[in-house]
Amino acid sequence: MQFLDVILKKQLVGVDIGVSGIKALEVSQTKVPQLIAYNRIPLPWEAISLEGEVRNRAVVVDALKRLFAVGSFSSKNVAVGAFGRSIMSKRITVPVMTEEELEHQLYWEAEQYIPFNASEVNLDFAILGPASHTLAQEPKMDVLLVAAKKEFIESLKSMVREAGLEPVIIDTQAFALGNAFEHNYASWIKEQGAHCCALVDFGAGSTKISIVEGTRTSFHRDIQPSGSRCSEFLADRLGVTVEEAEQIKISQGTEPQVRNILTDYAHTLADEISRTLDFFLSQSHDNSIDAIFHCGGAVQMEGIMEVLTKKMPAPLYPLNPIKHVIGSGQGINRTALDEVTVLGTVATGLSLRKWGDQS
Repeated sequence: MQFLDVILKKQLVGVDIGVSGIKALEVSQTKVPQLIAYNRIPLPWEAISLEGEVRNRAVVVDALKRLFAVGSFSSKNVAVGAFGRSIMSKRITVPVMTEEELEHQLYWEAEQYIPFNASEVNLDFAILGPASHTLAQEPKMDVLLVAAKKEFIESLKSMVREAGLEPVIIDTQAFALGNAFEHNYASWIKEQGAHCCALVDFGAGSTKISIVEGTRTSFHRDIQPSGSRCSEFLADRLGVTVEEAEQIKISQGTEPQVRNILTDYAHTLADEISRTLDFFLSQSHDNSIDAIFHCGGAVQMEGIMEVLTKKMPAPLYPLNPIKHVIGSGQGINRTALDEVTVLGTVATGLSLRKWGDQS
């Protein structure tokens, strides 16, 4: 039993907190991961703002409690995705130095690039390699800088603990997205010779765009067009409430008037994605993107895939976060599995993190 206790202690449940709801997913920490449990609890409108501000803490805590009360999770140790405007990442260029040297200079370098006071944030980084574009004579290197406001991280941990859970790891949603992609598509990347892939997560509060070069996340940006903002756009055009527009979007999306409005919004979203990809390419070694993988609930919006297929600069593929996760727990039915393939990418990437990984 002692050995079993050790195994269970090392299990991490991925918890993805978003505007429309909270997803929790657990995969086994075995050589070949198995899907153990999944659950999702919706959140009422504006419990969390589109900017990621928790406006109704009690409602979110209650949802977290209910999430684990009915799920078949083996652990209350969680890896949580940080969200909102208190988290930012930026690709920067610095003189070539060792990882240890960069760690010592990190806060000085960061002050030039982040909109927060450096003393108020936790910083992390990943060295990406030689600088892509620089006219400087001294050697430079590209670094992905990540900053998270300390106050937000402590508030997030406190909220999770209030729900009876233990936040072992706090990760960015971008890195969780990349983690799920790497686990499931590393062999595909080698087979296809794909060096540069874009990951697009169509969420309710924002659309997240990550670039993975090889198997490393090298760029990330959140853009405003999203599922909830589409509902606001639809509500304004139809003269209904946002809640009514959300239901119309889901149940009446094929009706001509609604479809035309959704198609207009899909063009806005596609154009913003294109601008983001162009910005990345302007500062990268690569001059092309080999593939674009998509996930997230808003991708089911009527007309969106048709518009994206026409406007995106690379082939589109669904990102299946459990492509290489075998089997499933007894409490997971076909409907839940289908939902995970669309909504569960960030939660899967979080659960795939290993006990002892750096927060």
